[in-house]
Amino acid sequence: MDFLKKNMQKQETQEGNDTRLTEAENGWMKAKKAIDDAFHELGKTYFEANKENTASEFATQIETVNSRIKEEYLWHQYRLSLEGQRICDSCHCFITADSAFCNRCGVAVAPIDFSPIVDTTNIVQTAYLSNQGQRCPKCGTPLVVGALFCETCGTKIG
Repeated sequence: MDFLKKNMQKQETQEGNDTRLTEAENGWMKAKKAIDDAFHELGKTYFEANKENTASEFATQIETVNSRIKEEYLWHQYRLSLEGQRICDSCHCFITADSAFCNRCGVAVAPIDFSPIVDTTNIVQTAYLSNQGQRCPKCGTPLVVGALFCETCGTKIG
């Protein structure tokens, strides 16, 4: 009987230790994540304050981040272009990939050069137009749903 009593106490102690061990592991991981998050925020804050500062002691790292941001922009826009879309750099709304003007803010939209990331010789961009048959009164181009400006000539709609 003493043998069972000792083993049960040992098991209870072991379970208590396992619980505390798990709690300690979780607390440690949470603290490490908080540190990583703080470093990330510090880095973002420093970068935003110094992204144009070529004399910064971290100019090389800043240039690396800037180039990665440009690369991410190109990949995002390229991915959208495969579905016939892109994002206006001015108002950030979705427009058709072959737009010359944003249909929301009317700003002229320059074509995007994807050659730094992909071979662009065979890229065909397809515009997704509305099925309502509404056309620009100036140039006759079909308009996308909700267009405030023609994507071809920039004419204000409505």
